[in-house]
Amino acid sequence: GMPGIKIFMPALSPTMEEGNIVKWLKKEGETVNAGDALCEIETDKAVVTMESNDDGILAKILVEEGSKNVRLGSLIGLLVEEGQDWKQVEIPANGIDPSSLVSPSPALTSAHAGPSVSSPPKLEHQPSKLEVRLSPAARNILETHGLDPSKVTPSGPRGIFTKEDALKLLQEKQKGKPIELKPVVSPAPPQATAVPSASQATAGTTSYPRPAVPPISTPGQPPAQGTFTEIPASNIRRVIAKRLTESKTTVPHAYAAADCDIDAILKLRKELAKDDIKVSVNDFIIKATAVTLK
Repeated sequence: GMPGIKIFMPALSPTMEEGNIVKWLKKEGETVNAGDALCEIETDKAVVTMESNDDGILAKILVEEGSKNVRLGSLIGLLVEEGQDWKQVEIPANGIDPSSLVSPSPALTSAHAGPSVSSPPKLEHQPSKLEVRLSPAARNILETHGLDPSKVTPSGPRGIFTKEDALKLLQEKQKGKPIELKPVVSPAPPQATAVPSASQATAGTTSYPRPAVPPISTPGQPPAQGTFTEIPASNIRRVIAKRLTESKTTVPHAYAAADCDIDAILKLRKELAKDDIKVSVNDFIIKATAVTLK
């Protein structure tokens, strides 16, 4: 094959470290002139069209549209000069193969693997531990007596295991009904297994009565109870979040409070409202501040 002209992920904003390829505007085999729009890239600020710097034929798209978090300077495509056979272009060693994408852009593969790989395992092992949402009182009883909450169908709203359910379970145990426990740790005496199983049922839920990680809902199916839908943050939103956190953590903050008697203002507001003039308390504060500053 012959070497092609390399197209890299450009820096389209001063703060950009990575971008998402939203759409390729040229197909492989299409002629490209310098200045032609090649693809649309979502930066941390906006979606920007990337233009070609060279004339030629788009020979190979190395990073498909929809790819997220492609690092600056990653190789995203190849051009060949007009008249050359674009199908014969030589793909650099660290080109297409996703496993090789690790070298130019670690972020890319991890992002690809991210949503699809990391959520299902959560689904598999979390619900078994966290099926049961415990009320604080119920948790206390279960932990004290080492009871297994999965033996009773929760009766509380939204499937919450209530104090009453826990007491019912405790009564059954004290009547001496053998409550068999799921083998959680090892076939030890029931009392021994019971404690870990109760604490496991509440692992991760210690601070809230509900599971820390509800299962992700399945697209196209009505949402099951306690599930959530994950919508990935757009680059713009991600940057806003980052900047907000920075402003709070890097700038010293001081807070001042003052008590004010605003009865007169409230009375005036009512008077104005009669004449259909709607003014908020905030408007008065702004006006007062402006007059003071002046």
